[in-house]
Amino acid sequence: MRHAIRTLALTALSLTVAAVSAFAAPQVVSNVNGIGLIDYYGKPNFKVGDWASYRMTGSSELGMTDDYTVTVMIAGEEEWWGERCFWVETWTEMADQAPLTKCALMSYAVFQDTMPVQRMQMYQRKTISGLGENGLPQQEISRAAASALKSRTLFSRPLQWDVDTVGVDTVNTPKGVFDTKIITIKQGTGATASVGDSSIYTEVRENRTSYHSLKIPITHIVKEDIESIIARRTWMIGRSGEGTPLNIRDRGLGSARLIDYGHGKQARLLPVELRRTIAEQKAAKAKPKAGASSRR
Repeated sequence: MRHAIRTLALTALSLTVAAVSAFAAPQVVSNVNGIGLIDYYGKPNFKVGDWASYRMTGSSELGMTDDYTVTVMIAGEEEWWGERCFWVETWTEMADQAPLTKCALMSYAVFQDTMPVQRMQMYQRKTISGLGENGLPQQEISRAAASALKSRTLFSRPLQWDVDTVGVDTVNTPKGVFDTKIITIKQGTGATASVGDSSIYTEVRENRTSYHSLKIPITHIVKEDIESIIARRTWMIGRSGEGTPLNIRDRGLGSARLIDYGHGKQARLLPVELRRTIAEQKAAKAKPKAGASSRR
């Protein structure tokens, strides 16, 4: 049965875009921001300390390969400018490379948006990518690009979606066997650019098959397979009728497989004072200091 647009969050959380990107250059994994791995539809059913780990693999016809692990966790909470927010910490680990860690502060208001996947960047409040000169985590406030303030439309070229639920299946993982819902997603977009005296149209398409279970915290993904296709056609400016056919430039196959999940991991980069719920932080501030005497 065809799903309405409100169900897209269960399928738009691709864990494997980086693994199959045909525009990837050297085989170096970037510092992943895990805000795109979260299921924003429905109420947030995670707690501070929840986490899920995945093995990411991918290859393309141009010879690119990837094999690494990603762990996404709810590292803490913070009240920022009167908003209740949660910290997402993501660990990206690849053999023979130092682990990468990134934190992002997201507003809980994202769960009330009817298009959270398309607009998730609007709800990111701060990021932490490393340490400052003082040796402390360096927090950077997220700001919208200046061009976004001048644009009359939020999405000039939105992705085209086609989502279907195709059945149920059991998936075997290192954490056991899960009963899952199978959802297929076809999405794509295209753009034309001028280079010299030529026009180049590039089309990017992704076909995904995702296996979902509400038992998995944060992402609800047990397994996901993805096919990424990049096609291109060119023509002399003003002569589109004489252009070349749409040719596939690269095709990539990737997968994400659940390795483990649970509760209780400690953040690596987030400041210690933020690794608690908002309620716990307020209680700690209200608690009298040890040895303090009260006056009558």
